[in-house]
Amino acid sequence: MTDDSKKPIPRLLSSQMPGADYGVFLLAIPVIAVLGLLTVAFASYSVTGMIWLLVAATLATALFAAGEIFQSPSAWQTGSPLRQLFSWLGFIAVLWPFGYPAYLRARKRLGLGDWLIGGAVVEIIFIAGTVAAAVITYTGYGKAPPQAAAKTEQQLRLLTADPRWVPDADDLEIVQTGHLNTCMDKTVKQMVDGYFASPKWMAGAATGGVDFVNVSGIVTYQDKPVPATFQFVMDKDKRGFRYHGFEINGVPQTLFVAAFTLAQMCAQS
Repeated sequence: MTDDSKKPIPRLLSSQMPGADYGVFLLAIPVIAVLGLLTVAFASYSVTGMIWLLVAATLATALFAAGEIFQSPSAWQTGSPLRQLFSWLGFIAVLWPFGYPAYLRARKRLGLGDWLIGGAVVEIIFIAGTVAAAVITYTGYGKAPPQAAAKTEQQLRLLTADPRWVPDADDLEIVQTGHLNTCMDKTVKQMVDGYFASPKWMAGAATGGVDFVNVSGIVTYQDKPVPATFQFVMDKDKRGFRYHGFEINGVPQTLFVAAFTLAQMCAQS
């Protein structure tokens, strides 16, 4: 009769999730990190952002591996797995290019899947993505050249009147009595009167005969009264107008800020 009482009883700490599923999660972390690296590179060209993502990816894989070891019943067969756990944690976190694929191979000893080939492919993708993100960040690939950036900034600024051109006499009336598509129940003048303090209207014409209408006044910005100006440009047929720019204290504002302000103006009773 066999004495089963002498056999080591594994400590079933895990949820019994198959090893393949664990491996998929472990492979997914670097792939997600690559997408984040490329996004940060194109969006902000930030070296600091890249470094933080690299650190986060390496620590995430190291901690995930440590969690696997702690939860694996096989790791408890010979006693506490803490030494093994911390060894792999440090190896992956400090020497990720070597520790990551080595651990994916060693998972087989823990009763999990051997994901060395998948890990090698993911590591190549991760390193290639990191190099690409670094090149994009360093070279500024995809960033608008200085001339284009200057042109964009110039377009955000309000048009200025050219004394050689004279606006049409009814430009002011068209804008004041007109409606914006986002606020059809109020005229522009009603919106301005309910939001601006001491509003002033002015019509002008820029170089090339582009007619515009400015409305200036005092608004509350960051709990302080500051001057602000909206500018509307007349259509070529002079029957309508469109938004052109918005400045607060002489600083051009984004379209988002302008749209938010116009929505507030429309909501004023």
